[in-house]
Amino acid sequence: MRIRLFGAALILGLTAACGGDGPSGPSGSNGGTLLNGTFTMRVDGQQFAAVGATVLTTGNIISIGAGNAANQGFGMAWIHDGLRTYTIGTDVGANASLNHGAAGGWMAAAGIGSGTITVTTRTTNRVAGTFALILDPVQNTAATGNKTITQGTFDLTF
Repeated sequence: MRIRLFGAALILGLTAACGGDGPSGPSGSNGGTLLNGTFTMRVDGQQFAAVGATVLTTGNIISIGAGNAANQGFGMAWIHDGLRTYTIGTDVGANASLNHGAAGGWMAAAGIGSGTITVTTRTTNRVAGTFALILDPVQNTAATGNKTITQGTFDLTF
């Protein structure tokens, strides 16, 4: 049940990120600065210029979704239990994914990929931290090779 709920939260995060303006106003981009905070990352050394980012919370699950003008969607989620570093692969319920239409999808979760999400701030309407990931190609998609995500930062209100 926990994993299904977690997966649903991640999917909602990706959908919300690519869907334009929402109640929290995630749209507009200026070097990672969005209307509801900041979101930055590099994918294989290239800047992911987010045009929107969204945070969804369900109980103690936090998911973040972001999208860019190149039709790429990124999402990550974790079961929050405090300000700390969540290690994908050893912390149950921490995962991340990158999707790029027909090019396929890449993921880090239990048994696939690796990485960390470090949460430095969490209030009732704000979450901030950093992340670094190695995403593996998802089976049965057109994805090949790993995707390396570096310099990931988020500071978002919701």
